[in-house]
Amino acid sequence: MYIHFMAINSVQRPGFIEQKKHGQIDFVFLRFHSSTTLLLGDKTYTLTEPCMFLIDSGTPYKYFANGDEYIDDYLHFAVENRTSFLSELTFPLNTPIYYSNDTSIPDLLRLIYNEHSSDHRLAARSIDLLIRCLLVKVSEEWVKSQQRNTSVPHYYDLLSVRNAILASPEKQWTVEELSAMAHLSPAYFQVCYKKAFGVTCMTEVIGAKLEQAKLLLTSTELSISQIAAKTGYNEVYHFIRQFKKSTGMTPGAFRKTVVM
Repeated sequence: MYIHFMAINSVQRPGFIEQKKHGQIDFVFLRFHSSTTLLLGDKTYTLTEPCMFLIDSGTPYKYFANGDEYIDDYLHFAVENRTSFLSELTFPLNTPIYYSNDTSIPDLLRLIYNEHSSDHRLAARSIDLLIRCLLVKVSEEWVKSQQRNTSVPHYYDLLSVRNAILASPEKQWTVEELSAMAHLSPAYFQVCYKKAFGVTCMTEVIGAKLEQAKLLLTSTELSISQIAAKTGYNEVYHFIRQFKKSTGMTPGAFRKTVVM
């Protein structure tokens, strides 16, 4: 493997935007330290928890901070044999992977950076081995995140509810309606939902509405008030307030930033 670009704790000025309309020749590993909006292929992610991505070569992407501060780690690397490399991966590309506080991934990134910055004759071999170790540790975090979910009581009933929320973000969901779908009391349902997915059910409802709004903002010419109505908001001002709280900008500013 060969590193083309790398940085640790890279701090960017307010207004920073990174965009590759046709993707990169390299694979791109990103570890976000700040609340970030990431447009990856045809998907939009609002990232508020510590997470990382391995972006496939050739995948269009764009990302920017949801506030004034933006910090990340990035690693752009090439592989000798793409087919062989992909066959060895045990976690999905272009997918957010949330990691635990005790992970060794930051230490591995620092070791890779140190080797990349050195000029000793075995640096290339060390880098190859360290990147492979990094990917193994990323895979471990992926597996742990999957296991944490499925061990929650009533997980598959909860997943069915979550899928319903994501499929119909325009609905006026209530805790009582959602808990009935899972055949649980409202109080117990809310406890289990938070354990399964890391957010409350109503935070999930709001998030689904805002993700749908982002899609409409970037793919249609609908007005802000029309988008608010299509995502289940009775008051456009309430929509604008929640959108800005989540992304750090108004819907209009978001549309201009993304389509620029």
